[in-house]
Amino acid sequence: MAEFVLSRLTESVVSLAVRRLSELLIHEAASLTSVEGDVARLKDELRWIIGFLKDVDRKQERNECFRELIIQVRDVAYDIEDVIDIFIIKISSCYFKTFQLHRIHSQINSIQTRLDGIFRSMQIFGLKFVGEESVSMAELRQNFRRSYPDEDDDVINLEVGMMDLKAQLMKQEDRLCIVSIVGMGGLGKTTLAKKVYNLVDVKHHFDSCAWVFISQTFVPRDVLIEILMQVDSQYCRKIDLNRNKYVREISKKRKDAIENLRTLNVHDLICLLKDELKEKRYLVVLDDIWRIKAWDYIKHAFPKGKKGSKVLFTTRNKEVALLADPSSTPIEPPFLTHEESWELLQRKAFVCDGCPPEFEQLGREMVKKCGGLPLGIVLLGGFLRTKASLGEWKAVQSHMNSYLNKLHTQQQYEGVNEILALSYYDLPYELKPCFLYLGNFPEDWEIPKKKLIRKWIAEGFVRTPTNGEAAETVEDVAELYLRELIDRCMVQVCRRDHTGIGVKTCRLHDLMRDFCMLKAREDNFSEIIQNHESNMRTASASFQNLASYSRRLSIHHPNATDWVKLVHPHLRSLLLFETIYKLPLRNKSFILLRVLELEFSRLSISNHYGSESSRKVKVPREIGNLIHLRYLGLRTANVYKLPNSIGNLRNLLTFDLRQTQVGNIPRSISRLVRLRHLLLPRLWLLNRVFIPYRTGDFHSDKFSNIETLKNIPSETLIRYGALHKLTNLRNLVILIESDIHLVVVLKSPIFASGQLRSLHMITPHRFLSWEPLSSCNVLSKLHLDGKIAEGIRSNCHHFLQHFPASLTKLLLSNSNMKQDPMVVLEKLPSLRFLSLSYFSYSGSRMVCSAHGFPVLETLQLRGLDELEEWRVEEDLKSKME
Repeated sequence: MAEFVLSRLTESVVSLAVRRLSELLIHEAASLTSVEGDVARLKDELRWIIGFLKDVDRKQERNECFRELIIQVRDVAYDIEDVIDIFIIKISSCYFKTFQLHRIHSQINSIQTRLDGIFRSMQIFGLKFVGEESVSMAELRQNFRRSYPDEDDDVINLEVGMMDLKAQLMKQEDRLCIVSIVGMGGLGKTTLAKKVYNLVDVKHHFDSCAWVFISQTFVPRDVLIEILMQVDSQYCRKIDLNRNKYVREISKKRKDAIENLRTLNVHDLICLLKDELKEKRYLVVLDDIWRIKAWDYIKHAFPKGKKGSKVLFTTRNKEVALLADPSSTPIEPPFLTHEESWELLQRKAFVCDGCPPEFEQLGREMVKKCGGLPLGIVLLGGFLRTKASLGEWKAVQSHMNSYLNKLHTQQQYEGVNEILALSYYDLPYELKPCFLYLGNFPEDWEIPKKKLIRKWIAEGFVRTPTNGEAAETVEDVAELYLRELIDRCMVQVCRRDHTGIGVKTCRLHDLMRDFCMLKAREDNFSEIIQNHESNMRTASASFQNLASYSRRLSIHHPNATDWVKLVHPHLRSLLLFETIYKLPLRNKSFILLRVLELEFSRLSISNHYGSESSRKVKVPREIGNLIHLRYLGLRTANVYKLPNSIGNLRNLLTFDLRQTQVGNIPRSISRLVRLRHLLLPRLWLLNRVFIPYRTGDFHSDKFSNIETLKNIPSETLIRYGALHKLTNLRNLVILIESDIHLVVVLKSPIFASGQLRSLHMITPHRFLSWEPLSSCNVLSKLHLDGKIAEGIRSNCHHFLQHFPASLTKLLLSNSNMKQDPMVVLEKLPSLRFLSLSYFSYSGSRMVCSAHGFPVLETLQLRGLDELEEWRVEEDLKSKME
């Protein structure tokens, strides 16, 4: 089985190399000159390797020589990719010399010699060429199931546990009580805690609630700050209207609040949190706490509070629960019975129809091997859902008979890992690198879908739709990949988007992530540094050697900075999730980077002359050397200026500058012709003066690929004629600076193209006629921030009735409507989420009728100071949260 796994991963690596070669031949053919034939020959022979590997999948050969052969194939594919990327850097340099072609030619000849040896070995093993299939989008969609299992389907027999937990949490006691849920990983501790935590009557019982994850790499400061951010109301946004001028002021933005709190030491944070909670009845959940030492670090931050305050633990270690509160009896979720296990397996394996009778005996035998562990059953069900025939089920059972008996030994997690491995082995080759990439994110990290799929695309993991599939974008294909991983129960959905169907954020179960990290390290796919102890190991030659082969590096701890200083000649992704003080961009280790993520990092940039201040830094001009960069994430990083060399990043697809202090975009941005997602900082009103965003010359004809454009001023788009070129725009956040600008924007092809999915418009003036919006048939999210009614009070309902029926999420703020908007809004057939906030309605009475809002789930009313009467008829009330 190990050889099978390795062969499938290698197939994906080789396939990516072939795709890279194809791109090179298309984009760089004129420069390849004498080596063009060599590269083309490599391309053809790599296709033969893919054919051989498909034959390997059928045979599933098992011996050490074969395993070594597969490793050789993977390494050759990696080396080909490196040679091509380095060659592109050479020919892009003004110092490129013809003699360097001979060096490239020599490297290709060396690779060819290795390939010849691999071909001979493959022939010895009797592997034959079966050809590389070309799969259309239609076939891909047919192969990837479209059904969504309901997350609640993972829940079996929680009623007793929920009642017990709820009773303990709502029990009125004069002391601070610690309630604990104890059990092994995958037993459903967090699921049980979330079910009860989200109950309305539980939320209403407490004055403040907070939920934080306690990882094995526990950092007291981060946990205390996160709890403060959740329980302290002073960090809420405040809106002020004065003299009919639009003024938005964020008194304590989350980023600024975190920065302020980070200046405090742990003792001060404990005192601050203790002071915040002392007059409240509070509930704080510490999810997945591993050691009593973690509680000892922060326990003094939790006062007695009001009668009935609680702290809830989920832990694998019963001793932690007993030491923290000897008076409390831990709740221990039981393993599922055989019948419960079978019920859960049926839910996951047969989403639409019940289990056919001929499958039942096999299914019951397999589920018995899972030992009643919900996680194992869910994964097995997701795996079996891909198997339609009885023969395929029998093949799965034969593998389980040799692996899953480990569940009944003390090595329970090893048995679970074998279930995870079965699911991994069965993935289509396109999905293997996508799955392994998820391991780069920190433990229990809520991963935003959009960031994830943009990174996948930047890495080249996602196939590009052909010309005949013009309606599909590469983002659509990436979403299909993610949905397939979710459908196979390998990735968990955290939050759905505004449609109620799509995914907003996702995560890996910690056991799944452990397996993912193990496989990624084995295959030199990525290296994850989670704690400062990893920093100590970098001195050893073995770990330096490991770093030199790893193609992705993800750092999750502020003290693990020495890893960045090591030589990483093959590095494709660098993800920094914590403070890194020096980023040596002059280091040649970074020249092959495709993904650079610096979100949440406080940087000082190392350069030839030393390092800059870490308080505010310029992005150094050396960033322009990273010409393979496709994803550059600087969100929340402490940067304020970009160099002109940013225009050298001609392959850049995603550029995220949100929540930075960058106030000027260089004119060279016009050279980023492949850019698809441009996310600019949001510069709000300061001192009641509207400050327009200053950008360089956009040269609009070069920006037709853009799909996402956030925080752009209307003046910029109008001045440079960009409005008529942005015909592929799907997501727009725009600052409208005058009434005339609004008219021009509304009449632009952006609205006529039929591509727009999400629109956020902000203006200090007023929204006039809105007829063009009715043509946006796929617009699902709309946020209007500014006056609607002023000057057209009698036509308020006429304005609203132009909203398209496709809307699923609508937010109105500062609208100043005089008439009850519900009369029109309740007729929107697809609306699931409605928010009216901060002076959006200045009337005194509002009525929501029983027959309105057919699918509404959430209604938010905030800051409507004039509202005196709000009537919701009973039938509607039962629908909403």
